[in-house]
Amino acid sequence: MSRRALRIALALLAALPACTPAPRPKNAVLIVLDTLRADRLSAYGNPRPTSPVLDAMARDGALFETVVSNAPWTLPAMVGLMTGEYPTARTYDAGLRRSLALQLQEAGYATVAFTEGAFVSKRYGFDLGFQEFREHEGSVPFLLDAQVEESEADPDRGIEKTFGWAKAWLAEHGRERPFFLFVHTYEPHVPYRRRTFAEGLPHGRLGPTFEAGSAIAAKRSEQLADEVELAYIRALYDGGVAACDRAVGELLAELERLGIAQATLVVVTSDHGEDLGDRLPLRPGNHGHALYDEQLRVPLIVRDPTRDFAVRRVSAQVRLVDVMPTILDLLGLPASPHRNGRSLVPLLRGEESEPRLAWSEIPHHALVDPGVRWAVRTASHKLIVTPPPAGESGEARLELYDLQTDARERANLAARDPGRRAELMKQLRSVALDLNASGAAVYREVSDTPDPELQKRLRSLGYVE
Repeated sequence: MSRRALRIALALLAALPACTPAPRPKNAVLIVLDTLRADRLSAYGNPRPTSPVLDAMARDGALFETVVSNAPWTLPAMVGLMTGEYPTARTYDAGLRRSLALQLQEAGYATVAFTEGAFVSKRYGFDLGFQEFREHEGSVPFLLDAQVEESEADPDRGIEKTFGWAKAWLAEHGRERPFFLFVHTYEPHVPYRRRTFAEGLPHGRLGPTFEAGSAIAAKRSEQLADEVELAYIRALYDGGVAACDRAVGELLAELERLGIAQATLVVVTSDHGEDLGDRLPLRPGNHGHALYDEQLRVPLIVRDPTRDFAVRRVSAQVRLVDVMPTILDLLGLPASPHRNGRSLVPLLRGEESEPRLAWSEIPHHALVDPGVRWAVRTASHKLIVTPPPAGESGEARLELYDLQTDARERANLAARDPGRRAELMKQLRSVALDLNASGAAVYREVSDTPDPELQKRLRSLGYVE
């Protein structure tokens, strides 16, 4: 080969695209802060400084402004999160049938989970795919007022214990091989005991904390809170949000201390929101009974230190079921093509901007059964369908809200906008037919024999009266 030909060949080789694979995070951490509604984070507009850590994480990574859960209570919402699918018999039947953890375990990741039990427990199959799965045993205790301060500082209870487990595991195993770490806490779920923002505020007839018993009384409309008491309840809830933020900060600091933060994807979200007395009847400290945004909109913050996202604050509507395929995509793993959820990476790259249709439902469950209902949400409107109670005749109740002019969902336009109502009803029926073809999820007990300890646990969390 002549020198001229050699120079041309070398120039052509230099012009070829590099074959080096794109950088990917080695590890992944998924944190679920149970019952955290998006608008109580300062990053989403809360005027209280509830979330400095998560705010900073959003600046380093990406924040999704409108994330819609598929259910307003834990079990079906967690099924959607962990499978990337709306719950059907294919994903859940008296226990989880598919799992993000299972796919990551099969890909060679060490998979470990630390949870606070109840619906996120082995009993409901959430240990599927985890090589190590630890959960709190026993119930959240009802405390006398004099015991509250002591309980908040108790490292053997709640969020302190859960995140302590996670940090200890990281210190021992975090540098051994790629891992998937799942952390779930029932903070800021009722009971609300964190008085960070409540000190000095009047609390009316309430005690210094808001316990599950008070939430159940509100659910029964036995004690309606006034505006002073609602303000105090919200301040307590915000204290729980701040406690979550601190715990996440300590976990992120442990990743830094171990020198693995720059190789670890971190995703923080929630399963559903919370009613904080937003509408009549007043039901602060409750969820699972309605499909309004205060119970369905959750935060989603993603930090991938291996790449710089083109879009840092995503305005397009997305769904909780999109989280699982997003984690797989960021790790360079394939997602099943028949999942309802789709990766959010194209939105982060700026390659897509269209909002995604969100489906939500209140499914039947033997323990938590306020009545089945469904909803579809576009970027601009929401339709909620409430069929008549089982065994009763009559027409379904329809609620249509213009979310651009009525973000709090107060003015029902179902009778005034039949065209929009029919359009959304068509979309709702399309999703429902697809889900029915896969079989409705069966939210029954794993065993026909009631578990007294589980009943006690769910009662302490306000799910069972």
